[in-house]
Amino acid sequence: MGADETLGAGRGASGPVPPVPGHTDCSEALLRAYEFLDGELAPGDCARIQAHLEECRQCLQQYELDITLKALIKRSCRHEHAPDTLRMTIMSRISMTVTRLEEF
Repeated sequence: MGADETLGAGRGASGPVPPVPGHTDCSEALLRAYEFLDGELAPGDCARIQAHLEECRQCLQQYELDITLKALIKRSCRHEHAPDTLRMTIMSRISMTVTRLEEF
């Protein structure tokens, strides 16, 4: 089951959830929404983001907008292919970023 299938629309409080030690605040939840949506988070991070979205109606609404936007882009760009030079540039930058992160 994907991350978008585990959340019930309309659940949660009416306002932002204040930061609590060990929990995710709104800024982190929104920053990591696409990683969550794409299943790219570690299980613990995924659980924290999901718990926040279940508690915070505003973040859940933004997350649902992200789901819709991603589906629209996928549907609209289905037959578009990125040029090879763009793919190579992106892969090169990802490689440079990984190298930098490994140095730390």
